[in-house]
Amino acid sequence: MSKTQNPVIEFAPFTLAEEVDESTLMAASDALQAEFLNQQKGFLKRDLVQIADNKWADVLYWDSKESVERAMQEAPQNPAALNYFQLMDNAGKDDPTAAMMFMSVVKSYS
Repeated sequence: MSKTQNPVIEFAPFTLAEEVDESTLMAASDALQAEFLNQQKGFLKRDLVQIADNKWADVLYWDSKESVERAMQEAPQNPAALNYFQLMDNAGKDDPTAAMMFMSVVKSYS
């Protein structure tokens, strides 16, 4: 991750739809990364984390809130993003942003 001053962290939890297996999620996650996120200005890093059996979260790092907002406006027009959201059982089908949380880094330690 670059040394961006006060990056924004996007925490986006979701439940994987029952009919979707982990390999399908991984393929869609790879496509989202390659075909959408890597093209976004201000995108720094993303981690896909597993919370429980079919509970997951994307943890994304952005250089600013404006970069997040721009990407959120572009996502509905991107086939890879739409495919990824369709794998979600909760907010993904109607409103993929419903469960998202945004945080600003105040201080980092390493």
